[in-house]
Amino acid sequence: MDKIVDALFVFRGEGVVENFPGNYSDFRAYENSDDKEVKEKPLEKLAEKKVVKKKSKNTLSFDEKREFGSLETAIERLQKKKLRIENQFLNVEIATDDIPKKSKELQEIVNELEQKEERWLELSMKLEG
Repeated sequence: MDKIVDALFVFRGEGVVENFPGNYSDFRAYENSDDKEVKEKPLEKLAEKKVVKKKSKNTLSFDEKREFGSLETAIERLQKKKLRIENQFLNVEIATDDIPKKSKELQEIVNELEQKEERWLELSMKLEG
């Protein structure tokens, strides 16, 4: 439970609910502590501590940064390729025999573009935190 919980709602009774910024082990240590400093420490300081830990986890690895940069280039290239084929269809520049081939090529480009845009979005969300 400690690995998936980063905040707790503590029900004290009689309608009193406290928000504790930490996992269950932190809460138990806080409650069982006989040390007055820990008891008197404001919860905001504990929350700041947790926020600092999370920021370090939301950075991209070296490979992810490299992938993120290459995705932008690949997406731009695929968009231009897609636009070029769509314009060929609109301007009736494709021979009748080549229509199925170009149509299949266009569908493959669209699928690849969607995959790359989805991965780019995942990395950008991870980067933002």
